[in-house]
Amino acid sequence: MSEKAKDISFLYLSQKDVRDTGVDMDLALAAVEDAFKLHHRGEVVLPHKVVLDMDERKRGRGNAMPGYVGGEYHTFGIKWIAGFPGNPARFGLPRGTGLTILNDAENGLPLAVMDCTLLSAMRTGAVTGVGARALARPDSASVAMIGTGVQARTQLEALKAVLPDLKEVRAYDLRREAAEAFAAEARARYKLQARAVGSAEEAVRGADVVVTVTVADEPIVKDAWMAPGSFFSAVGSYQEEEFEVVRRSDLVVVDGLEHVLHRETPVIALMIKQGLLERERVLELGAILCGQKPGRRDPKQRVFFSPIGMAIEDMCLSYRVFRLAEKKGIGTRLSLL
Repeated sequence: MSEKAKDISFLYLSQKDVRDTGVDMDLALAAVEDAFKLHHRGEVVLPHKVVLDMDERKRGRGNAMPGYVGGEYHTFGIKWIAGFPGNPARFGLPRGTGLTILNDAENGLPLAVMDCTLLSAMRTGAVTGVGARALARPDSASVAMIGTGVQARTQLEALKAVLPDLKEVRAYDLRREAAEAFAAEARARYKLQARAVGSAEEAVRGADVVVTVTVADEPIVKDAWMAPGSFFSAVGSYQEEEFEVVRRSDLVVVDGLEHVLHRETPVIALMIKQGLLERERVLELGAILCGQKPGRRDPKQRVFFSPIGMAIEDMCLSYRVFRLAEKKGIGTRLSLL
């Protein structure tokens, strides 16, 4: 073995290391927007997500998400993340845990292995944030948050970053104490008028922005509650709203249509499969961001955004964090051989 081969190493970043890089929501928003644009321009390689479902509601699932991104990133990798909804109550552990591996696209060598639990939550919030910046009314002032777990916190963080007039949050969760805690945090951190409410309807009626972050697979949100001009981000992987919510929206937008259809469970996939929605009606956000398709053209238009989450979003964000870590001397070098 040559001396050069013996020197091959990669950077390991713990969750603390990731935090210490100073990664913030502005960085996540920029990385995710890059991913959408690169996707539209065809500068990515994006296999379908592999879902290892071990009965998510009773136990959990693992997602393997590989991808390559070009442009200034020119890297590939994989996110391997587990989601076990019962962890907090049963074991006092996070619902989601995982790792991202980044590789050099020129020689294939690993660049970094890092915790992706924090970054996955940040990029999921940033996806909604990029969608809201492009498609929500700029003067949106109120948000309904359905589901108030970890993901809901980065959803609100992203919305606060892109909607300067945001003032009110109405939070609903099956666990009232979780909604109360979320509202208290929103008041303390963002100085918002935030409160827990007793029903999804109370949260949604009149809201400018609606976000559902649940594992529900039956309609929670009814079309009759939706306000003209609203922006709806359906973040869960199953059906969280009536079909009519989608059908009566003026714009129906996803991150990657083929990936939504491959997952099969999101409401868009269900409706297209059942012949209830023409796939031609569904736009991809990257096309809108690149100016190839029109976005919102009227303040009264309703927009339904249903992202599935794509590995390229994780690759762009993780690569930026890797570069920050290198610049700041953060992390642990580990030998590969």
